[in-house]
Amino acid sequence: MSRSDLEGHVPALGFAGLTRFYDTAIAVSMREPHWRPRIVDLVAQEEPATVLDVGSGTGTLAIALASRLGPGVVTGLDLDPDVMALAQAKEDAGDVRWQIGSATLLPYADGSVDTVVCTLVLHHLPLDLKETALREMHRVLRPGGLLMVGDWGRPHDPLMRAAFLPVQLLDGFDNTQRNVEGCVPELMDATGFSGVERVHRLRTVFGTFEVLTARR
Repeated sequence: MSRSDLEGHVPALGFAGLTRFYDTAIAVSMREPHWRPRIVDLVAQEEPATVLDVGSGTGTLAIALASRLGPGVVTGLDLDPDVMALAQAKEDAGDVRWQIGSATLLPYADGSVDTVVCTLVLHHLPLDLKETALREMHRVLRPGGLLMVGDWGRPHDPLMRAAFLPVQLLDGFDNTQRNVEGCVPELMDATGFSGVERVHRLRTVFGTFEVLTARR
């Protein structure tokens, strides 16, 4: 993939030079032990043969899923080869299949994936690409397949709203506006998913984070 393919791509922390600090920033600010294991548990309950982690970033979730589900079950897909290189250098990364690709044009056949997870990705995208990415996830899921989205949601209160401002400054006010309005569940519903449910919601250093599930 050439650098031209990355045009318009927003790096994990807003700027490419900050990517190497991503894991530390998330660990410190996002209360990971309160939601990543929850996602792994919910996915494991499905006993999926194929899991796709869309926008897998530095690979923390993909590797955790593979450790639970076994080698070869999980594919981590990300547009940025630099961030994928960080993922592939981690311990147990060999249990994951790694694929360079875009959330808005998934390189998989219709109905070919049992479970899709997508964490801290949608807030990077403008509204039209949020919708495109969700439609692509819907397309590649098998009928009845599970989608799990973890991302920023409507703030609990004014304090959480103020805490979210640094994220908006880094990732763009237009890209993040639907998240802060609490519209991601509506977008999931509008792009074909059913039974959209908020299964977790928590306060973090940078605002309200939520985990949503839905079915194709």
